[in-house]
Amino acid sequence: MPILINRSHAIALLIVLLLIVWVASGDATEPDVTDRPLNNQESSFKVGYEVFVPTQKASSVRISAHVSANRSIDVVAEINGKVTALPLKRGALVNKGDTILEIDQRDFPAKLKQAKARLEQRQLETASVRNLYQRGLTNQSAIASAEAELAEAEAIVTRARLDLEATRIKAPYSGVYDQRFIELGEYVSIGQALVRVIDNTTMLVKGSVSENNIHQIRQGSSAYAILPDENRLDGSIRFIASSADVKTRTYAIEMEVKNATVPLFDGQTATLFVPQGLVDAYFVSPSLLIITDNGGLGLKVITTDNIVAVVPVSILSAEINGIWVQGPSGPQRIITVGQGFVKVGEHVNTVRLNNNEANQS
Repeated sequence: MPILINRSHAIALLIVLLLIVWVASGDATEPDVTDRPLNNQESSFKVGYEVFVPTQKASSVRISAHVSANRSIDVVAEINGKVTALPLKRGALVNKGDTILEIDQRDFPAKLKQAKARLEQRQLETASVRNLYQRGLTNQSAIASAEAELAEAEAIVTRARLDLEATRIKAPYSGVYDQRFIELGEYVSIGQALVRVIDNTTMLVKGSVSENNIHQIRQGSSAYAILPDENRLDGSIRFIASSADVKTRTYAIEMEVKNATVPLFDGQTATLFVPQGLVDAYFVSPSLLIITDNGGLGLKVITTDNIVAVVPVSILSAEINGIWVQGPSGPQRIITVGQGFVKVGEHVNTVRLNNNEANQS
């Protein structure tokens, strides 16, 4: 009995036979596709560089700072009482010992007078006891008792005198009567701040220097500061902290101002400069700077073997169209095109871009 095959089955069988024939007729051998390593030139990225020749420029350690008075003291009350007089206005120049404020004396004068009278009595009694002792009419114990009472009377006089003097608040040194924290007629208590006196006879510029620059500064070295209005203050470093601030890891530094030609105010912003002499400086675009692994600034350069390297730099000064940096010395092949696509230690192909040149190196 003949086997019947429908049309769709016949087409499927034909396709299978054609696939079998096509596979069987393929090349018996595979092409050689063994990987071979590329040489450096074939695997390197191409970057553009320029040769930067340094210029000798004055270098300084630059520190954000502020103007500060040599001393600033809030004078506090040493007695309780009501403010009875304010003879000076805030901002007045004062000399050491000038009265700035007065507190009600109450019965302090009378107490002092009484204490002095008692002291005189004790002095006479002590002298009498000593005379009796010399005559053999009393013993050593009587002398000791009399001298103890005399010392007590002297202490009472001293206390009464100090209380009376405390009613007159005086300038602790020459300077400026800068602030008043109370008003006429106000009752003040012991320890309460009354007035602030600033010693502006010597002005300082204070700042904090990083641990990367602390070794470049010496006590007594010349320095200068620039105010926001471009006025310059000359001076010398009078203090460098021996220990760093725990939070900022920076060291406090002070410059004493000499012969200031402009009025100075406590708290003014300033930039402190400590000159370091002449160094090799490079004028570059700020866009070429990178952050180094230790958090500083750097530039990507090309070595003589066309290897990418980083040289650490610091900013000397800024201008409208670029910045001056220092760090390396001598001519530098700085990557100016493609630096973001290459890593330190990588071999690259280079194109020199100076003076519109395009010479393959």
